[in-house]
Formats: sequence, structure tokens, C-alpha cells
Amino acid sequence: MRVLQLTCLFVIVSGCAGLDQRVVANTIAFFSETYSPNASVTVVNSDGKKQESLEFAFYREKVEDKLVAQGYEIEADASKADHLAFLSYRIDDGTSKTASIPIIGQTGGGTTYSSGTVTGSSGGSAVYSGTSYEQPTFGVTGNSNYSYTHFKRVIELTILDRDSLDNDVSKIIYQSKTMSSGTCNVLGEVFDEMIEAMFTDFITENGKNRVLKIQGVFDC
Repeated sequence: MRVLQLTCLFVIVSGCAGLDQRVVANTIAFFSETYSPNASVTVVNSDGKKQESLEFAFYREKVEDKLVAQGYEIEADASKADHLAFLSYRIDDGTSKTASIPIIGQTGGGTTYSSGTVTGSSGGSAVYSGTSYEQPTFGVTGNSNYSYTHFKRVIELTILDRDSLDNDVSKIIYQSKTMSSGTCNVLGEVFDEMIEAMFTDFITENGKNRVLKIQGVFDC
């Protein structure tokens, strides 16, 4: 029974690989009435200092694949693209939380052992022993407390009309934000699941929050 308790605790806290893992993501998008993904686009980092980082290159390729699936054509030269897609991503330092799980155990019944000595009126005595059995019952015998850290993760995509920048006016034509939270503190492990949520129904009702449970495999 102790093994069962520890196994449940391990599943809840760690979300170990090989089990049914899912990322619950909230996505909200805003776009202009004339917005269409049938154009050329260059994906850039919202933080110019990270533009050449290997991390950004890794994420950019994944986002580019999703944009192509929506109808975009990737343009390597930002000066020639119709649209510029600014990608940003972040994860916080986490918040400590506590929770408890019930301990399931035997609450009654089972085998009962008894023994003793019987003394007769004449002074003689005899030793006896025996067992009795009742159908065992099971239930909650207590709770086991544990602590864990919860992390908030955010991916944002802002698409601008590149020509508008020539006039020093940033014309935003599409904005999308995907948020999730959980015990995984490695953004790269849940990035695929989050952008899957972001690009599912890429253009739906303007300003509508979409909640999706994306199944995936990650090791955090």
C-alpha cells in the first residue's frame, strides 16, 4: 500500500515520461479584418539581442513550419518580406505550492488472531488460540502532503505590415498569445505543445480565448 501511495505522488508531481502527458494552454488572438496569411514573412526575435542565439534559431524554425502550413512563404531577407513576425517567449521563476493526496488503506475486517489461558474451577488451566476472519474494508486513512513549484509559460507572436515601418508606423495586423502553467520548468520541453495550441484554429473568432489540452511527450 505504501508503494501505491508513493507511485501516485510521483505521477502527480513529476509527470514522468511515458505517461499520459498534456499541456493545457490558453490562446487568444486579435487580427485586422483584412488580415490574410497568404504573404511572405520573416520571423524575428522581439529582443534584438537574442536574434542570433541558437535558442531562437531552434524556436524560429518550428514557428516558420507552422506559418507555412497556414499559407505563408518564408522570406530570409526581412527587407523583402510582406510581413514581419516578432516572436517572444518566457517562463517565470515559479511559485511554490503545497497539496495533499489521500492515503488509501485497510480500515477494518481481515484476520484477527486471539489467544489466552482458561482456568477451571478446580484450579486447572488450558491455553487456547484461534483466528477469525471478516471481509476487509478499505478507505481513506489519512493524507500525505507534498510541495511543488508551478511555472507560468508564455509565447507571443506579433505580425506587422513591413511597409508600415518605412513610415515609422508599426501597423500590427495579427497578435496571438499562448499561456500555460505547470511543473515543467524547461520551455523547450513544452514549446511544441504550446505552438500547436497557438496555431490550432489560427484565425477564428477575433478576441476569443481558446483552451486546448495538447497531448505530448516531455521530460522535465
